[in-house]
Parts: sequence; C-alpha cells; structure tokens
Amino acid sequence: MKKISVINNNNVITRNAESADNFFSRFRGLMFRKAIDDDYVLHITPCNQIHMLNMRFAIDVVYLSETGEVIKTDKNVQPGKICKTVKGAKSVLEMKSFAAEKFGISEGDKIKITVRD
Repeated sequence: MKKISVINNNNVITRNAESADNFFSRFRGLMFRKAIDDDYVLHITPCNQIHMLNMRFAIDVVYLSETGEVIKTDKNVQPGKICKTVKGAKSVLEMKSFAAEKFGISEGDKIKITVRD
C-alpha cells in the first residue's frame, strides 16, 4: 500500500495513512487487524460502500466525492455490519471510532490525499 498524508481544509490531519487502490488491498481493508493507531487512516479508492465482515473493532467511515468533498460520515460502525452504498462517493477514509470528530472532519469539508516518499 502507498504511504499518504491526509489533509482537511489545508491542515494535515495525519501522515500515518495508507492508500488501498488495487483489488487485493481494497478487499482486505482493515479486516483481521487487531487494532489501528489513533491517528491511522486507510484511504480506499475507488469505493462507495464498505462492509465490516471479519473486523475486530468499530471504525468511522468518511465518504468522499471525486473532488474530495466529504459527502457523509458514518461514526462508530460496528463489526459485522454491511453499510449502504453512498451515491456520489468515489472513495472512503476508514479510521478509529470517533477519530473523524477528533480530526475535525465534517460534511462539506475538502479532503486532499497526497502520496508521501
């Protein structure tokens, strides 16, 4: 997976992030992990729906448009759940439960993803 930084409204919210942009990395996502760091974010692209099968912990899910606008945020999504498709979403950010609020992410925000060296 590519190492990335996630920027919200021109403020870097984390450099502890990765991009899942091929079939295997998108399919695997966060499945089977025991936990993730408080500042970890997984960017899955393309993606407009997620499932929580084989997950061990709850997460926040942020759905992004093609331009990076936050369309919707699902907070504290529990293991075993299958979320509905989000119209207009082209990618998602997955992060620890309640991290979206900690990062100051709200609907309408502009998220930018940059690849790190």
